[in-house]
Amino acid sequence: MRLFKHAYKRGIATALLALAMASGVATSAQAASVSEGVTVIPGTYLFDFDTGSLTTGPGADVWWEQITSTSRVLMPYSTAQLAYVGQVGVGGLSFNALTVSDLEALTYSSTGISGGDVGNLLTANSVFAVKTDAGNYGKVLVTFPFFQAYQNNGLGVYWVTMTPTIPVPEADTFSMLLAGFGLMASVVRRRSV
Repeated sequence: MRLFKHAYKRGIATALLALAMASGVATSAQAASVSEGVTVIPGTYLFDFDTGSLTTGPGADVWWEQITSTSRVLMPYSTAQLAYVGQVGVGGLSFNALTVSDLEALTYSSTGISGGDVGNLLTANSVFAVKTDAGNYGKVLVTFPFFQAYQNNGLGVYWVTMTPTIPVPEADTFSMLLAGFGLMASVVRRRSV
């Protein structure tokens, strides 16, 4: 009988922990890589940072718009948004050090990023971020600007797309979880008497 009670108590604790994890209670912030790679986005093409592929529409995150022969704009597509981050090495910016939490903290917009002759921000070693239409976050490093004729004037990029962090719960959530464990322990104790 005593062995049964011990297994019963352990079963309740395991069930409560599984319930807490299933309901989104996490013990730390986590992010997983969705896609990563190097590509050239040709003029007037759409690109999906979630799948890492050129696309024809659904799922696309950016559109490399050609305005004139020397002016381009990287435009967000559908519900995706962009944020210009800066130039690697300026102000201590490190592409590799950017975390998904850093990307989540940026201010995103549906305004394009200039990549042409007027106000060009998309030069080699510049970094921008994408909040994808699927809700993921991508950090993107420009490997070469569009005016490289041998690359068909496409924008060369290296990107890493990550899932958003799982929110770290408030202290109240842990308090409620501990209160639940206490209540279950008292029920088990009362039944064992």
